[in-house]
Amino acid sequence: MTSNEWYNTGVALHELGRFTEALDAYNKALEISPDNAKILFSKGMVLKSLFRYEESLDSLNRSLQINPSDAKTWYSKGELLISLMQYREALEAYYRAIYLAPEDPEVWYRRGMALREMKAYEEAMDDFEKAIHLYEKNYDLGSMSASEWCKKGMGLCKIKSYEEAISAFNRALELNPANGKALYNKGVALRWLGKHEDARIYIEKAVEIFDTKIKTNPDNARFWYNKGIALRDLEKYKDALQAFERAIEINPSFTKAWIGKGIVYDRIKKHQKAIEAYERAVDINPIYSDLL
Repeated sequence: MTSNEWYNTGVALHELGRFTEALDAYNKALEISPDNAKILFSKGMVLKSLFRYEESLDSLNRSLQINPSDAKTWYSKGELLISLMQYREALEAYYRAIYLAPEDPEVWYRRGMALREMKAYEEAMDDFEKAIHLYEKNYDLGSMSASEWCKKGMGLCKIKSYEEAISAFNRALELNPANGKALYNKGVALRWLGKHEDARIYIEKAVEIFDTKIKTNPDNARFWYNKGIALRDLEKYKDALQAFERAIEINPSFTKAWIGKGIVYDRIKKHQKAIEAYERAVDINPIYSDLL
């Protein structure tokens, strides 16, 4: 097989969640084309999915040495550095991405997510607003994908524009009725508008979607975490706790899953267990120290 054929095989396996097999395919592609920035980037992404963060960072850095002008690789590096709690270096990577692609709403959205993770909420809001403005200014909204509409809706929720957010989620769901994030976030937006029964319907639908994804890929910690968040919103605390615990079993360093677990314990009045979960989150990522 050629390098490109191995690469395409890796992409297909990656999309199926077969990360170890995808990594093998990317490595075979790199044996033939060791200086291919695109393959190195994809290898970095699959290593991240395997929680092999240091190796992932090495692969992204190698990709950037070959192609230093790729904004996507820079913001992907920023996301990885956030996971490694290297916040200053992460922001430098995001700034580089914005310098290279200032009209791309994705780079502003990604940096906004990072700033929110760092609890710089006002700065994050500015970036979300910038991303929404660029989506409206630069893109043919009719060509946006379900994922892009969902991101726009999430950004609108951040600035409390819930009616507009629901319209964005509706557009996402027209394109992909099985978009679990759009279903869940539409439910959240409806709840903020006081439409609690409608909200519950959409969040329940989201749980069904997350369950379907888990059946396909039961070792994906993110799917279990998403299910836990939705179940917690439905006040199904026992089931939510089991989902968070499964996410943690798969990835013991999944900070948000520990926080999700702590919130559930708080809600069921098991405060000591909540504190223990929060302490574990802070051990992993000290940025959450105000939880204690």
